[in-house]
Amino acid sequence: MKWVVRVYGLLQDEKGRYLVLEEYFQGGWITKFPGGGVEPQEGLVDALRREMREELNITVRRAEHFYTTDFFQRSYYHQGARLLSVYYRVFYVGEIRVTLPWLRLFWLYPGLMGLTFPVDRYVQRLLMGEAPAE
Repeated sequence: MKWVVRVYGLLQDEKGRYLVLEEYFQGGWITKFPGGGVEPQEGLVDALRREMREELNITVRRAEHFYTTDFFQRSYYHQGARLLSVYYRVFYVGEIRVTLPWLRLFWLYPGLMGLTFPVDRYVQRLLMGEAPAE
């Protein structure tokens, strides 16, 4: 089974809200944490830096590992592939600006995110301090 590796950034503001993106993809809107796929020959933090620059126009100053998928999850978009998602708390410099027309951003409290993907929803529960689902 093929693996798909994705990396995501958890950006928190002074009010305790997290940055969430709505992205127009394959004919509909999805809600997710900022981030995306890891390219061949690219390290995880390098991919995180690239994704944050592309999506949010920021420079990652520091990235602290938060969570890596530890349960089986099929890829949502790649048939027959297994997903590995890695999440980092991101500390950055620069003003967040979305310049891509298919992205919208929101600062939301963890309980109000309405995320599309199962692994993002699991991370949402971790951010809320809830015990992981068995």
